[in-house]
Order: sequence, then structure tokens, then C-alpha cells
Amino acid sequence: MYPKNPFFQKCLIFLESLPNIKATIQGEPYFSSEVLADGELIISTSNKTTNYICEIKTGITNHIVDQVAEYFANLGKRLNNKQRPLLVTRSLSSLVVDRLLERDIEFIDIDGNIYLNSSDIYIAVRNQTFKDNTNKSLEITAAALQVMCTLLTYPQKLISTNNNFDKQISDIADMSGVTAKTVKSTLKKLQDLDFIRREKRGYGIVDYVKLLERWEFGYAERLRAKLLIETYSPIGKQSLSEIENMIKMFAGVYKYSIGGEFAASIITGHLRPSSVTLHLHKETIDYHREIAVSFRLKPNPEGNITFFQDIGQYGSSYEYGGQTDHIINPLLIHAELVRTGDSRLKETAQLIFDKYIEEIAQR
Repeated sequence: MYPKNPFFQKCLIFLESLPNIKATIQGEPYFSSEVLADGELIISTSNKTTNYICEIKTGITNHIVDQVAEYFANLGKRLNNKQRPLLVTRSLSSLVVDRLLERDIEFIDIDGNIYLNSSDIYIAVRNQTFKDNTNKSLEITAAALQVMCTLLTYPQKLISTNNNFDKQISDIADMSGVTAKTVKSTLKKLQDLDFIRREKRGYGIVDYVKLLERWEFGYAERLRAKLLIETYSPIGKQSLSEIENMIKMFAGVYKYSIGGEFAASIITGHLRPSSVTLHLHKETIDYHREIAVSFRLKPNPEGNITFFQDIGQYGSSYEYGGQTDHIINPLLIHAELVRTGDSRLKETAQLIFDKYIEEIAQR
């Protein structure tokens, strides 16, 4: 079965490029009486088979790698004697790779760094360069990801009214913050990859969830870094909860939309937020430091308050049926919750998908 998750898709590409290796993903997610994980990877050689229980964890730095290693060591203790834990992740630095090797934590990342060390199979690959057509087909630019988000948020924009295709392209470009040329090339790319299909009055999404998963993968891998302005933390002993009301109160004044965990807590009532993202509209990006000063924030790469630039028009406040104004698009909230693989946020992300994103998909 071909995996749905783009992380697993890339893993299989790298693994099956190796000689005498067959790899398949089963169970997305995987669950047993002891474990809930993201999937099960079965790797076979000519005469041996190894079962890996996979957890997707991203954002692994040298500061937290030991915590991650401890997590996987404990996960291994909860598996049966025929299973092994496997870390699946985004690009790992050399320092993090070295530390995982020291701790004997098996892993594979999307750059092709692989370490598998069981009694039946041993693979160690660092910084594998892999260039074939399949891998190239997964490469989607940040600008294309902006277009994809517009299409996912407003699928009806793929249908042209009065067969005015130029107007359709222009509208999508404005909402995505890109050129009409970028929209056209993105539509062609998505059609070539079977994410959308040509129809009489425009285009239709072939599989909404599949397109969403590809977009969220691209958001975490590429788009988020492009949109990032600065990360802050409160000055002194001031906590996030102490400035939550101020953040809501001044959203209209400073022209930003609220996202991340804080937005999720507002629209679901299900989460105690430990972080917040603010998506600044185009006209206020140059004043982000003044906004930070007014909230008594200081720059901090490890901070819990992140400023992003908005994306075209689509990223402005979304209509949540009479709830608090100035909340960002649910797709961006969902993408921010799932990108780290934090189990604390998965349930809330699912609530947002069920209540808001699924409704969008059915339009």
C-alpha cells in the first residue's frame, strides 16, 4: 500500500533506492494495546524482515535530541520483541545525526540520512544524494504552496464562472500573493501530479485529503520558513496567559490574524496554549518590532510567540460562525499543530479538521 503521509513517501523512495531492499508502510496510524504511532514500516531483504513502528518527529535540534532519544528508548520498551522503534523526521544536522548514532536511535530523514541497526538488517547512509524523476516530482516551491493553500481554502475558485478563465487565474493570484504566471504553472504541476484534474469549467481536486497532506508537508518543509518574520518571548516573568487578552484586543488595530495553539484554543475550547502565532498583514510587516514592544516581547529564537507575514488575501481573518474575529485560516492552524508531531496537539488538530476543514473540502 502506497503511504498517504509525504514523510513516509520520501522514506520509501530512499529505502527502495538501496540494493536488495523492499519497504512497505502498513497501518497509518499504527495502534496496539500498548502503542499509538504514526505507522508501521516493514523492511525486507532476501531472507529477513524487520518491523519498525514509526513516529514522525520534526524540529529536532541539538538542544532536544537527548529528549527525543529518551522518548524512542522508552517506546522500544513498549514494543514486542519483533518490533523496533524508528524516528522519521525532517532534515537532521550533522550534530544531531552524530548524537542519535551515539544513542543507537534508528532513524531516517527526508534528506536520505538512514540508520537502521537490528539483528536482521544494518543500513547506515549519510547525506544521500538522490536525484530521480520521482523525487523531483515532489519538489513544490513556496510560491506554489501559497497557491495550493488558496485552492484548499476555496476549492470553488477552481471553477470558472462564465468561462472567464483569465479572471479566475487573476483572482487566485491575488488571494495567493503571487503572479498569474505562478498560478498557471502551479495548476499544471498539480495536474501532472494528479492532485487536480481538468474539467469543463476549470479544475477539480482529485483527493482533497491527499492534497492537504502534501501542502502541510510543504508548509513545514519550505513555506513556514519563507513566511517567518521573528520569534519572541515575553519580557521578565510575564506569561503568555497574561497577554492573551491584549493579543485578541489589538488584532484589529495592528492588523494581524491569530494562529497556532492560541487560535486553536479559541475555536475549539480544547487546548491550553503554550504558544501563539501572529500573521501580520502586508501593511504592518514593517512595524512588527513596534508591535512586539507594545506587548513587552523580546526577540528569542526559542520563544513561544512567532510573527509571520500573511499570504495574499486568503490569510486574513476567517469566518468561524460568529466566534472571535481575527482568527487565521483553519488550514494554517492545523498545519502549525501537526508539523511537530506533538501528541498533545494531535487531538485538537483532529477537532479542527472535523469541524472546519472537512466542511471546506465538501464545498
